[in-house]
Amino acid sequence: MSLKTDLETNFAECVLNAGKVILGEKQRSEMDPDLQKEQNQSILHAICALLNSGGGVIKIEIANEDYDYRIHGVGLELPAMFKGYLDELQQEDQNLLFIFVKSWNAKASGVRLATLSSNLYQRHKTSTNKMTSEEALAFLREKTQTFRNTFSLSPKNIQDGVQSEEDIKASAAALFDRNHLQYLETLSFTQSTHVEFKMFSEEELQHFEKELSRCVSAFANTEGGYIFWGVHKETRQVIGCEEEKIDPTTMRDSIGSWIRKLPVHHFCTQRCEIKYAIKFFEVKNQGALRGYVCAVKVEQFCCAVFAEEPSAWQVKDNWVIRLAPKEWATWMIETDPGQEAEST
Repeated sequence: MSLKTDLETNFAECVLNAGKVILGEKQRSEMDPDLQKEQNQSILHAICALLNSGGGVIKIEIANEDYDYRIHGVGLELPAMFKGYLDELQQEDQNLLFIFVKSWNAKASGVRLATLSSNLYQRHKTSTNKMTSEEALAFLREKTQTFRNTFSLSPKNIQDGVQSEEDIKASAAALFDRNHLQYLETLSFTQSTHVEFKMFSEEELQHFEKELSRCVSAFANTEGGYIFWGVHKETRQVIGCEEEKIDPTTMRDSIGSWIRKLPVHHFCTQRCEIKYAIKFFEVKNQGALRGYVCAVKVEQFCCAVFAEEPSAWQVKDNWVIRLAPKEWATWMIETDPGQEAEST
């Protein structure tokens, strides 16, 4: 849904027309999930855009009959970051709901932009975590100052003394040099800051590109590492993916294409690309080919790698526009939030 300013409504503020939307807690819970998600995302983007553009009003045409704001509520799924910024008003004679959006308070929030998702990831022990706006700001500032990763973890025994990070990284590198694996072989190392195991389940295959993007962003923004698809997380056993379910050549091309398309923002002058290597291991069972394990090696990146563009919006030329990584990062770190708020 494209969001555009409404020039016909008599408000002094900027007005965004969200079109027809089903409202009400019960009413929205009963609607088609895809339509529910589409409408909710549209309103979220509009709110975010107005927060970053000095505030304004969202005009909603109520699509369902007999709706009463006082009885049914709004029914939109809104993040906690919007609390205190919104007021609603139903205009019953025209079957409209107005959401009044205040301007983003950079001083109170500590960040200059209202951002639904930074889409910057990092590794923490065995987890791939999305950076909050505050974490992303610290990460970006550190990159501009030293080109080091603020969130890089020391490779000293963070696995409760079982294996050091250096041992795990060395074992993963040795495995990456092999040509084939044995079905149900147990790997000698665990997941870590530098290693992620994933299975080739139906769900994983359906969301492969999204999971790959998150993992590559996290490893590139931390200290680099390895992703092994086809290894069980808990048992560390090699399972692989059945031979008939994947084509290694096609999948290798797709993985390379997805990684090269990931948004990056450079603070340095080298403007290097993401460095990675892809390898498919044959998984043998009593000498016969049973399937494949896919491994992706990711090098630490000089600057910032996003899983996708930041989910931050603003009103520009009467349209709601998503901020590009460079614009978002520059805006985030350009001025101290306290100084910015005091000057407005």
